[in-house]
Amino acid sequence: MPNIALAASTLPDSPPATLIQWARAAEDAGLYGIFMTESNNDSLACSLALGMHTQRIMLGTAITNIYLRHPNLLANEAAAVQEFSGGRFVLGLGTGHREGNSALGIEMGEPLKRMRETVKTLRAMLEGKRTGLTVTRRLPLYLAGVSPPMVKLAGEIGDGVIFNFFPPQRVKEAMAELADGARTANRDPSEVTAALFATAFISDDLEAARRPARKLLSRYAALRFYGNMMARAGFRREVEGIRAAGRDADAAIRAVSNDMIDATLLVGSESRVRERLQELCSPGVATAIVFTNPVNEDRNSAVTRTIRAFRQ
Repeated sequence: MPNIALAASTLPDSPPATLIQWARAAEDAGLYGIFMTESNNDSLACSLALGMHTQRIMLGTAITNIYLRHPNLLANEAAAVQEFSGGRFVLGLGTGHREGNSALGIEMGEPLKRMRETVKTLRAMLEGKRTGLTVTRRLPLYLAGVSPPMVKLAGEIGDGVIFNFFPPQRVKEAMAELADGARTANRDPSEVTAALFATAFISDDLEAARRPARKLLSRYAALRFYGNMMARAGFRREVEGIRAAGRDADAAIRAVSNDMIDATLLVGSESRVRERLQELCSPGVATAIVFTNPVNEDRNSAVTRTIRAFRQ
């Protein structure tokens, strides 16, 4: 089994006190880390807060949107989290979704070029001791990799990569792409850590778990970036059906097949979820970052169930 980390976000049913409670429970259960998403919240500020309320557990972002901060500010924020947490931080970087960035008036330009430039600036500032708080322990930079070019870039310039919504075959392909990128930079591929962001719907009632999973995939597959990736991974019929549905949410949900759910998400009982995660990570994924959505229960109960399922 890979290292297991918890993923969390600030939601109406996960206020600060609850996030702290989860972080402490995950630490007590021997989980590897807790990673903050950046969906309507500041991933770095939340990571800093959790670091101040824990002692050993790794902290991370999955992911921090590079378009929302100037690289100089990002370097200083990351340095602060690293130093205040005693060197327990992993900075996961991503480009976000074009739809979401456009709504904020952000022109993305060339995401690969922007990521390369951002990592270059971060390295220069963090390792060149040019941040307000001098980083005393090297801060790992992970790149969110969904497309083959971004996965290869992670192998070339990153300390790690974070996959998302990958079925088993896509994980295998991406591991090869990661190695290709590393060799391009004359690096040992083993120096680059592969992590998988895995969304879970845990319930003994498989069909009940599939219902919210179907809704989630209908939304993500409608996005250009993720939809194209899922189509290439063998779910072209489903993606075409979702896109054809347009604003008809019910039709989009019906277009999601059980095979698509089972291949890209963790769905079902605790034992089934553990088995599926082991399968997904078997090609060489070192860390699984598990984000749990509730199934006929409140979110706190669902996250508590996840921590219990993966207790070390």
